[in-house]
Amino acid sequence: MSNPLSSLQYPKSKLLILALLSLNAVIYAIFDTLTTAIDALTWLILLVIYELETHGNQLPVTEKTLQRARNALITVIIWVFFSYLHDSEWLDVGNSLLWFALIALMELEVRRPDIVIRHASVCWILTIGLFAGLLVMAGLWLWQQAWLDAYDALLWIAAFGFIEADIFQLLKRKLPKINPQ
Repeated sequence: MSNPLSSLQYPKSKLLILALLSLNAVIYAIFDTLTTAIDALTWLILLVIYELETHGNQLPVTEKTLQRARNALITVIIWVFFSYLHDSEWLDVGNSLLWFALIALMELEVRRPDIVIRHASVCWILTIGLFAGLLVMAGLWLWQQAWLDAYDALLWIAAFGFIEADIFQLLKRKLPKINPQ
């Protein structure tokens, strides 16, 4: 019997990150609040949807279905954000705002590449700044000895850096080529 997923070539590093993120969601479900468990699971599913959209959907799911699922997940993420805001969980609020900005930048890159190309330097600086802000958030959780939150933050930075943003290409600043004469 043929496996429909056997033709998919997927780097082991991405599979490892997805496995760690799945474990992360389970850990939050067992040891933390329902809100953080929902947050972790929602972001995980959203990451998988972005991956499917970015690298060709070889599964029997339409683009419209993925878009609807993504919109529903974003609604849940916004609900979680307001829950953090209501509970005065300021590190979670700040972290959420940075992730919202990164997602908005990624959406812009996918949906309006013409704008990103026209303003490549600004987008590059914003992306680097957002990743730096996320690293600061991870550092703050480490400083507070909130080990699970720090681990979660660093894992998600790695996930988006390697899976979505291709951090190695991102760090190579795109400068216009100058012809030597």
